[in-house]
Amino acid sequence: MNQAVQRQTQQTIYKPVKEKKVKHLVRKGGITKGEKLIYASTLLVVVFALYLVISNYATIYMTNHQIQQSEYEIQQQLSVNDGLTLQVMEMSDPDVILSRAKEMGMTLDDGNVKFAHPTN
Repeated sequence: MNQAVQRQTQQTIYKPVKEKKVKHLVRKGGITKGEKLIYASTLLVVVFALYLVISNYATIYMTNHQIQQSEYEIQQQLSVNDGLTLQVMEMSDPDVILSRAKEMGMTLDDGNVKFAHPTN
């Protein structure tokens, strides 16, 4: 029996152990083609987004400049219109009309004067 136990122990000692094959991924230095493609496409998207932002900013700036220029021109025209309205009011005064007519050599004939009244 002693020998049987020794054989079992020896068998367990000498029993071949299966070694697991471990695959190590050996990565070569550098960037893969897929990574290059991802980086390039990301760079293109970022550049395109920046282009859109800058072009929109430029468009907004130009539009604001045109609006300010138009507002300035409107204010100038309103000032001219106010001045002309004042001149019309001064020149439509009957005394001014009569004095200008006399300067031009016209005479007032009361028989030829007709009044026009607006009809309601």
